[in-house]
Amino acid sequence: MVLKSQRGNELLLHAKENGEQMKCFKFVGLVVAAVAVTTPVLAADVWNDTGATYIDAMLQYSLLDDKRISKDDFGFQGGLGYNFAPNFALEVNYGTGSYKIKGFAGNSGPSEQLRAASLDVLYKFFPNSIFRPYILAGSGELQDRIGGNFDDSHSWLAEAGVGALTGIGSQSGSTRLQLRTEAKYRREFIQGNAFIPNNPSDVVFGVGLQLSFGNPTRPAPVVAAAPAPAPAPIPREVVVAPAPEPCHAPAGFQVDANCRIIEQTVVVRAVDFEFNSTQLTAPAQHTLDEVATALLTQPELKVEIQGHTDSIGTDSYNLGLSQRRADAVKAYLVARGLNASVLTAKGFGKSKPIAGNDTAEGRAQNRRVAFEVTNGFAHVIVIKERASDDSTQAAKQGEPPALKK
Repeated sequence: MVLKSQRGNELLLHAKENGEQMKCFKFVGLVVAAVAVTTPVLAADVWNDTGATYIDAMLQYSLLDDKRISKDDFGFQGGLGYNFAPNFALEVNYGTGSYKIKGFAGNSGPSEQLRAASLDVLYKFFPNSIFRPYILAGSGELQDRIGGNFDDSHSWLAEAGVGALTGIGSQSGSTRLQLRTEAKYRREFIQGNAFIPNNPSDVVFGVGLQLSFGNPTRPAPVVAAAPAPAPAPIPREVVVAPAPEPCHAPAGFQVDANCRIIEQTVVVRAVDFEFNSTQLTAPAQHTLDEVATALLTQPELKVEIQGHTDSIGTDSYNLGLSQRRADAVKAYLVARGLNASVLTAKGFGKSKPIAGNDTAEGRAQNRRVAFEVTNGFAHVIVIKERASDDSTQAAKQGEPPALKK
């Protein structure tokens, strides 16, 4: 192509290029004005568009690559799309535009026709909002035709861009209208053409309307909490309260009106065993039930269960017998609900008598299991008592007559 070199034509060409820039500014102003006019009629009820089909038509303005031989100008685009997820849509677009070749005055001279067919994916933000910005990316084919008798080329294109959908009117019906504005970058992959630069890149602005079909997805209903029932009226007559359940508090503990223990004193009583036996007597079991009840109120206490014997028998035999007695008491307490981790069983044999071994009464008191709290707490008072008289009398049973005095 040969351009005229006269000074007047150069000035004319410069004026035309300035005019193209003014058209770009006017187009941006049109987009801003469209958004401003639409704002007062934005919908208040917005539903999710998932599953809806839509068509769109947009007026476009293309800022062509500086290396192209044609000038920036307006074009058109139409599309068909489907919202396949709350944030995603897939659409097919076809756009066309005719762009005058540089260097010719007015509308004279040949034109470059660009026809783009593309498949784009949109990611839309804010699914239940009136204003939904989005990003897009896609590819397709670009037909680049220069003049009626010039080259007609087909090439691949890739594009990416940003845009926004603004609801007009209700967005909860079977048809919904939206203002669509976008700007995208388009690259044509072509080389070796005399009139088309290698791999040109264009910027395309668009503004238009989008019409969606199909009932949108309703938002989940918000279920209001049921109002609290009105308080029942207080009757004038005197209401007689039912008699409280009988209180069965463990021995030695004080309780409040609801039969809850308020005393922080824990009483643990020893138990006595029959001669050469680990079998718990009935009085011993009764005593251990009271001990279990008391210790359950203070689960933080760690207790050592100490087994003892009288002096009859060898040291080694009595040590083993005392250990078995301590183990028997631990098993009994665990069966009553105590945590085994806070109980330790230890036998002491005949090393720690509490009475003389020269009488049946003293030997019965020495055949015992006692309790020792190994961790102290300031708010807990532990009182240790000897076995009950019933336990001691039961422990005297089974002693050989030759030993009794």
